Amino acid sequence: MRWILFILISLIVLPIAPAQAGDAEIKMLQTVMAPGPVDVSLFNGEFLKAVPPDKIQAGIVPLKQKIGPVVAVEPRGGTSYAIETAEWEILADIVLDANGKIAGLVFHEPVAKNAKIDDLLKVLGTVAPQMAYVVTKDGQPLYSSNPDQALAVGSAFKLGVLKALRDEIDAGTRKWADVAMLDAKDLSLPSGVLQSWPVGSPFTLHTLAGEMISISDNTAADTLLNTLGRDKVEAALGIAPVLTTRELFTLKASPDLKAKYVAADIAGKRAVLADVDTLPLPDVSKVLTPHDEGVEYYLSPATLCRLIGEVGDLDVMQINPGVAQKADWASVAFKGGSEVGVLSLTTLAKAKSGATYCVSVIWNGPAALDEGKSESAYAGVLAKLARG
Repeated sequence: MRWILFILISLIVLPIAPAQAGDAEIKMLQTVMAPGPVDVSLFNGEFLKAVPPDKIQAGIVPLKQKIGPVVAVEPRGGTSYAIETAEWEILADIVLDANGKIAGLVFHEPVAKNAKIDDLLKVLGTVAPQMAYVVTKDGQPLYSSNPDQALAVGSAFKLGVLKALRDEIDAGTRKWADVAMLDAKDLSLPSGVLQSWPVGSPFTLHTLAGEMISISDNTAADTLLNTLGRDKVEAALGIAPVLTTRELFTLKASPDLKAKYVAADIAGKRAVLADVDTLPLPDVSKVLTPHDEGVEYYLSPATLCRLIGEVGDLDVMQINPGVAQKADWASVAFKGGSEVGVLSLTTLAKAKSGATYCVSVIWNGPAALDEGKSESAYAGVLAKLARG
């Protein structure tokens, strides 16, 4: 779990922060990170409505215990500050309201200051029985383990949907401003928010792409996939058949169809999907099960780096930097993916020196994975690359 507290944008719009870091924010972070329980009176009422006091304590106290006493807080520009302890550095974003109360607060993954990349990569290898990764600089591999091994990647397949969309836009057959209407067949389960919108709602392709990438909206992804055509996405990803997220969830909730799908050849799988598409969307409680072998999106770290390299310059890829400390980089593009037993993280980051790095890691296992451990080590690799 990422160490994060924040007021959801869907609930509240945060006040505009000053362009330069201030003494008040530094002092507030020092106070919040002081040993012992957190003084919840430091937070304003709207924050406490979104994140109750017990959640604040549960999120921040273990973090303080992990990283130890604060020795320095330094501004990183805008709302960002670097908090240093003897062994850790952690980036925080903080916004104070007009009364000096905390209106927004984010703690990113802590990074071990003295860890070497080799040590962090070893940690990545302890998260799950199956793991593959690649780290490249300007397209050339620096570190790798099974970089061409195809594993389940979850929502990272959406990079292929974006690639197929970009291909059509570059060819002049579509425009970002083109509108797609939300169809009943597009409605999926979370993550995302568009599944709650009325059928028939119009969305530009740019809006759908932004939602698909930044918050991994499944309904946005399925709308784009159905608009573009499954064949276009299959060509972009190099796998077939490519499931919609709705089909994946339906298969997970339908043991007989799932077994039939897994056992079939490609033609047979397409026939099963024709039956799947006639079924109603299952209840979310029926799909929160471990990864079903054969019912997923199987890609390699090398493929994910290729895909993000082909779409990473798009503006929709710049919205969510993942676990990277955005202040460390000139630009950051990110896409992750997860389900129970599956986690993938892929980042394309341009250093201030001009070099471009891709870090893609995939983990597969039979049960829920330790996301905190994996994301912390992954963030550490990115931090080392940014500074080295």
